[in-house]
Amino acid sequence: MTESVFEVGLLHYLLLALILFIIGMTGAVVSRNMVRIVMSLLIVSISIVINFLSFGCFCNDSLKYTNIMCILITVMTVLQVTGAFALFLKVYHANEYLDVEKIKDKEN
Repeated sequence: MTESVFEVGLLHYLLLALILFIIGMTGAVVSRNMVRIVMSLLIVSISIVINFLSFGCFCNDSLKYTNIMCILITVMTVLQVTGAFALFLKVYHANEYLDVEKIKDKEN
């Protein structure tokens, strides 16, 4: 009886992915710092990978190449974050800050 209560199932992984997605989207919308926005979008990407992996594992192996797709998604996310940080470095050297509101005010 207690074994079924403590068994981790598909719903637990989907709930974890949903919580991470909500945290990431809230951080991306609320934050004004560009680095925090990219980190929040990285959390969203991790939640997508968890969601995809959970369906791949719990759907009777109907998704054969789940691991390959998750590795591909992770590599693409790392490449996007690396490119974003390279752009942030250029913006920081030009403006001395990464606050989105200050950069908007400076352009006007």
